[in-house]
Amino acid sequence: MSYAIIRNEKYKRENLKGIYKHNERKNKNYSNKNIDKTKSHLNYSLKKATMSYDKLFDKIRGSYHLKGQIKTVSNIACEYIITSDREFFQEIGTEETKRYFKEAYNFVCKR
Repeated sequence: MSYAIIRNEKYKRENLKGIYKHNERKNKNYSNKNIDKTKSHLNYSLKKATMSYDKLFDKIRGSYHLKGQIKTVSNIACEYIITSDREFFQEIGTEETKRYFKEAYNFVCKR
């Protein structure tokens, strides 16, 4: 039986550059041996990053005129990972997989 995975991770400013490089597959080497770079062409984005996450944070902060001090221990971003197991995606196929992720993305955006 398949299962859903929903994970929430909090990040400090110092983590944003590395998370951006990992998520956007900008790294040349990965310590995680499960990453198969030959399949990178199959990746797609529902919302393409237009700039690095730290620059995007600064832009959002400026556009809302947010003042206040951000300490090095402050969490400033959250990342949600929503997925399932391999068997689930193999069973539903490519188009339904894309729909699954689009619906999950829309659900999170509305909350």
